[in-house]
Amino acid sequence: MSAHDTLAGFPAPEAGPWRTFADRLPTLALAETRRLMLHPLTIAGLVAYVLNVVSGAWGPRPAFSMLTSALVIPLGVPVFFASVLVASASRRAGADEMLAAAPVTREQRTAASCLAALGPFLLAGTIQAVLAGIYVVTDVELQRFPTFFEIASGPLCLLGGSLLGVAVARWLPWPGASALVMLGLMAANQVVESEHDSLTMLGLYVEFALWGHPPYLEPAGFIPGSPAWHALYLLALSLGAGALAMARDAARRGWWLGAGAVLTAVAVVSGVWQLP
Repeated sequence: MSAHDTLAGFPAPEAGPWRTFADRLPTLALAETRRLMLHPLTIAGLVAYVLNVVSGAWGPRPAFSMLTSALVIPLGVPVFFASVLVASASRRAGADEMLAAAPVTREQRTAASCLAALGPFLLAGTIQAVLAGIYVVTDVELQRFPTFFEIASGPLCLLGGSLLGVAVARWLPWPGASALVMLGLMAANQVVESEHDSLTMLGLYVEFALWGHPPYLEPAGFIPGSPAWHALYLLALSLGAGALAMARDAARRGWWLGAGAVLTAVAVVSGVWQLP
């Protein structure tokens, strides 16, 4: 035994499971983030959003939407499916049994997949910051500059989509399950979106700027409701999806279920308070 392994002639204590977990997690999370960000669906979604910005009309209303909600569909939906595929890759490859003998547990891999959701979140925030700078430099007219909470809605949707993808991969390991989940989300969003004066803010994809009259370029006002409470609503739902994903394989499942219950309560309260 070398001097490096001893202290005052006694063997150094072995790292506990939590210390080992903490040491491994950053490396695992970075690897999962790289896989998610370089997934073909993520890249395709990013290209689709950029093309949408470049080819779209830069009038006051569409420019406002580009800075808030416009990235949710072209980028958020592909990121959701990419997250499902990345988180379920070992199961689909039939490698779960081999990985069971590895020093990295399934719980640790799930935690790394959840942390990888920060990648799309930060990417969306960076995109919006760059686009805002372009609008300022090119003097693009806006109805008004979006608030912090209106801008945050897009990145938060990508965070939630990524975490929900991990949860779906863990809890619904059947072909077509992720497509059914996405169809359900879109259907629910369509129902509440049709009610501009009452339930619109309960949607995940929210157009804060009203469309007005064709060709939909001129300012037409904004939907009623609180963007700040809506941002908290999205954050609670997103973190709740992460807690649900962690609960599937956690050694302390009760802790994650409790956290999910608290986040559900926060989502309900903020969901009510965001409404006009």
